[in-house]
Amino acid sequence: AIKTRFEADFGSVRNMDLCEYVTKLYQWQQMLRQAIKQRPRKLMLSLFSPFLVEFEQQKFEDVEVPGQYLRLTDSSDDFVRIERFIPELRVVLRSNGVLRMLAIRGTDGSIVHFSVQHFTSRYNHQEERWVQFFRNLDAAGEHDRNTWEQRRIALHLPTIVSLAPHIRLVQEQPESFSLQDVYDKACLRNGTPEIAPALYAVGKMNELISQLPSIDAASEVLFEHICQTMVPASLLQDDVRMHAVSPMEYWLYRENFTYQVSASIALTYMIACTQRAPAKLSISRATGNICLHDLVPTQATPGLIHSKEAVPFRLTPNIQTFVTELGLEGIVPFAIYKVIQRFTDVEHLLRDFLDLYVRDELIHVPAVKSLAAANPQALAEMCERNVKLIEARANQMVETLPPKEVQDKELSPMQPLFRLMTQAVAPSNLAKMDFIWAPWL
Repeated sequence: AIKTRFEADFGSVRNMDLCEYVTKLYQWQQMLRQAIKQRPRKLMLSLFSPFLVEFEQQKFEDVEVPGQYLRLTDSSDDFVRIERFIPELRVVLRSNGVLRMLAIRGTDGSIVHFSVQHFTSRYNHQEERWVQFFRNLDAAGEHDRNTWEQRRIALHLPTIVSLAPHIRLVQEQPESFSLQDVYDKACLRNGTPEIAPALYAVGKMNELISQLPSIDAASEVLFEHICQTMVPASLLQDDVRMHAVSPMEYWLYRENFTYQVSASIALTYMIACTQRAPAKLSISRATGNICLHDLVPTQATPGLIHSKEAVPFRLTPNIQTFVTELGLEGIVPFAIYKVIQRFTDVEHLLRDFLDLYVRDELIHVPAVKSLAAANPQALAEMCERNVKLIEARANQMVETLPPKEVQDKELSPMQPLFRLMTQAVAPSNLAKMDFIWAPWL
């Protein structure tokens, strides 16, 4: 029956316009979501692995909770051991898929949650490589940081443990949420479909193009209309306020979130990590810490790590409203500067790490791999060019103007960084982003 219905809906796809096609896809997505929601959200672990349920009765005493060896410590004596596996397996429905959530109780009484994910091996290793890059880079300069820096602008990177080329465990915070979750809940409360902004933009585009001088002008008008009537800039702010126990807790949460947004901006811009969709920012409900998923660089062309997006990083209206104007002008540029400064202050530190990781990143591209086999020197030159590009983006965020120029032109010493932020918040640039990126959110 499902196959017959699918063929009836999409059999004549060439005769559909874009709005009709997207609407049918959305209807199928909702139908499949409802089918998944009707299935049990909690399953018994014994149905999948009796061995894990009986783990505490086995003769294993020194099996560590996965992921602790990523800490780069000299000794494993203080690592938490596995006491037992929680016999309940949770099924979690996310905006980008369905995950099984496994929980492990440690010998210290803590419970650690892992999601079981299935991806292609190439993608798995790419993300793991750059998470390892930032973790190693952060650890290399850790001894120079004070307690304030370690607490406020700490990097919260995902803990990823590969089990097989196509299976991995990713440590999760059960109470975390994303911008996409905030938007989906708002749509459910208002009774509007999640694709309403996209459908409106597609339907009105042709009409506006005939009235306005360019496509960019039409996109900007549509963006402004969507922000004013469909997606309020206060969605994230209202959601956090709803869960805050007191005004003081709300203020502290917002302050920590602002520092974490700054850290995410610094990391993503430095390696040209694009397509930062709302679902890729995992925000802790308890603290406001942000865990960055899919932290991988983008290659504009094979062998060139560069972004072609209109905005340098994600600083959309909902983030701007929650961070507030004072945060944008004060905390954000300062925190970005401090995050990148820890990488660039130590001479050759950034370059030494980039030389290793950039080569591994490039060599996995088929076109670059074939070129390297024929001309090894070309690969070395390509790596050098990309290392210099990443270094240039990092230096751009910590560049300060000379005092004379600041005084004569009445500019901020951090003017190069402010230019990037101006590009990121400009409606004319946000309007050029695609619907998946959700610039209004």
